[in-house]
Amino acid sequence: MANILGVKPLYILSGKIIYGRGIGKLVGTPTANLQIHSENDLPPTGVYVTEILLDSQIFYGVTNIGTRPTVDNDNDVSIETLIFNFNKNIYGKRMEIRLFKKLRCPQKFENLSMLLEQIRMDCIAAQEFFGIKQISSRLHMNIKKHQVKIDDKDIYLSTKEFDVLYMLYSNPDVIFTKEQIYEAVWHEPSVGYCHAVENTVFQIRKKCKEISENIDFIKTIVGYGYKFCLTEGTDA
Repeated sequence: MANILGVKPLYILSGKIIYGRGIGKLVGTPTANLQIHSENDLPPTGVYVTEILLDSQIFYGVTNIGTRPTVDNDNDVSIETLIFNFNKNIYGKRMEIRLFKKLRCPQKFENLSMLLEQIRMDCIAAQEFFGIKQISSRLHMNIKKHQVKIDDKDIYLSTKEFDVLYMLYSNPDVIFTKEQIYEAVWHEPSVGYCHAVENTVFQIRKKCKEISENIDFIKTIVGYGYKFCLTEGTDA
């Protein structure tokens, strides 16, 4: 079995999606956790470029096989897959993951922000492997330099503003609730507190409009949340 590039996977795993510890959403990366029946049958631990078969559809992402040394201290092994451009409840469904390339071995980071930055780099590497191009022709975000450009003009965002925009930018046309955004960017349960998200989105829009009055990348879904607007127009 080969992917769209004609490359055969190194490993193929399948099983039911189960509830994890919910840690992934607190670092901006909600994941699908595959049920493990025997650790003896697993590939070597590490982070892999992944093709996903779910509900007869093909998706792409990255999979971590191993422990989570940055977020907990136990030795439980998990199979956690981050699916690109996806935000649906799929617990209980069956999923097949095809691992094509090992990106790195597991490692412990000093804090969640450093972990999140590495996960973003893993995602970029996987997107490059599959030939997935940037969605926006006007907005460009550089993870390593923490740089944002609109029409080749720099826009200066705070860390939280950058993280909120990148969460939406990297999942175009996917709607996130304000609670999901808060937990992903502030790394703590929202407990119904969303004013910080609303204010951050307001600041992002304000700074974007300083570059171009007719541009708004973030669409408001009334009573729900936000998504990255593919049309890049004033559709707030």
